[in-house]
Amino acid sequence: MFHLLKLGPVPLSQGSTQVYLRITESGEPSQPVFEQDDAAGLRVLLEGLEDLSGVRCEPALAEAGEALGVAVAEPPAAALSSRAAIATFLAWGQRGLSALGSDKALLFVQAATEFWEAQPWTYWDDSQPFEVAVSGPLNHTFEGCVFHMDDGRAGLALYFKPGALQMLMEMQARGQAEAAQELPAIAVTLDTTPAYAVEALTSAHRVPRLPMPLKTGKDGVGVPSSVEALLLVAALRAVARLSPEQQEVLSSVVAGDARMEVHVRAPTPRLRH
Repeated sequence: MFHLLKLGPVPLSQGSTQVYLRITESGEPSQPVFEQDDAAGLRVLLEGLEDLSGVRCEPALAEAGEALGVAVAEPPAAALSSRAAIATFLAWGQRGLSALGSDKALLFVQAATEFWEAQPWTYWDDSQPFEVAVSGPLNHTFEGCVFHMDDGRAGLALYFKPGALQMLMEMQARGQAEAAQELPAIAVTLDTTPAYAVEALTSAHRVPRLPMPLKTGKDGVGVPSSVEALLLVAALRAVARLSPEQQEVLSSVVAGDARMEVHVRAPTPRLRH
């Protein structure tokens, strides 16, 4: 069974486009099709398929699908997850993160979903440092924090230097926002844009935000290394398992031929009134 799905509109440097996907029951996608309207996109997806009895289109494509003889049905979970992963990697490409690879995009979606569902910001705020000790391909103790902002974004930051959170708050109090962004750190921000990615993730019952890994320092904002990206995945999963009753967690992830272990120790939770 093939399922036809739509993704978009996807903003371009000039205008926008729609993306059309043909995905198997198990979640395997064919090459994405970029077209301006549903009928044109579906016609390309149907090329080479003589028997349409094994093809279904999602309800959003009902009008164009029925005109082409395609039955309408809700996509299975595997197809929705595949579209969410494609949307994430497409958004990464538009923001200069494609070098991390589609496999990392899937890992970030899974880990960010665990983190979002745990909502650690209900127990801790961005002024409370976490101890994040890493061993394996990368050996370092980071100062971490969780955050959730008024605009809906959330995430996790890992600072390379001890005392970084205190320095950050002092810089912000002095109005030195640009200098604060130069503090060496790696982080993942759960972003509220682009809409097409957020919608695809939400419909797949994943994190309703776009996971955006980043690295900051004297050279500005950049892309974490592959090992740093895997560290962020492990740290997201570890923090997701923390609670007022469980304030220490050990998480691990395979990085190349080695195993990286991440030991997270949380501060005392804030009292909520």
